[in-house]
Amino acid sequence: MLNKSKHQLVMGQILKDIYSDISISSLLGFKGGTCCYFFYDLPRFSVDLDFDLLIVNEENKQKVFDKIVGILGKYGEIKDKHIKHFTIFVLLSYGDADHNIKIEINTRELLPNIREQFEMKEYLGISLLVAKREYLFAGKLLALTLRGEVAMRDVYDIYYFAKNYWGIDENVINIVTSKSLMEYLNDCIIFVEKVNDNQIMNGLGEVVGSEKEKMWIKNNLKKETIFMLKSRLMVMK
Repeated sequence: MLNKSKHQLVMGQILKDIYSDISISSLLGFKGGTCCYFFYDLPRFSVDLDFDLLIVNEENKQKVFDKIVGILGKYGEIKDKHIKHFTIFVLLSYGDADHNIKIEINTRELLPNIREQFEMKEYLGISLLVAKREYLFAGKLLALTLRGEVAMRDVYDIYYFAKNYWGIDENVINIVTSKSLMEYLNDCIIFVEKVNDNQIMNGLGEVVGSEKEKMWIKNNLKKETIFMLKSRLMVMK
């Protein structure tokens, strides 16, 4: 069972510990759904912490891994931890009846100037390197089709970003897919059109608010997301 208040408190404490450690604070750019929830008013809750490693080398990978494991160990049991080729992964259980917190740090060098995709923001007196809107939107569009399976939180977030007129970093799309933004948006439209109606609430039930909002998602999210993407595509032509 997800206790949102407790979960948010633990995530906030972890972020404070990470960005108070000067040995790693400049190496990690905060991104993902929780970043959008904390800094950009994303109206759904998010349960994990995602980062980019901004200076990629073996020394930094190991240093960040060791520091993150040490920080999370203060809050509970480390259920899993590893460094894979492009990911640092740590899974924290902070209570038997509570939801786990997953930390994933991307170590793939996508852009030569990745630091420029982040800017300093403040959370309760702590300065963090936070992803810019354009980079977040591009990353979410990429996640939509590249996960290998549909994640409805991606569709929800894309709708929210598009509704609020966020820009998209076309360079990120091009580097990852070798397609133009127009080509890739068309792929995204086709992908969302294929979502089955019985999939729409998957992964969203615990992280959105009222029953009224859940009903809106069930009845409208798919068609409204398609409309937003088609509208964006139309103004680009």
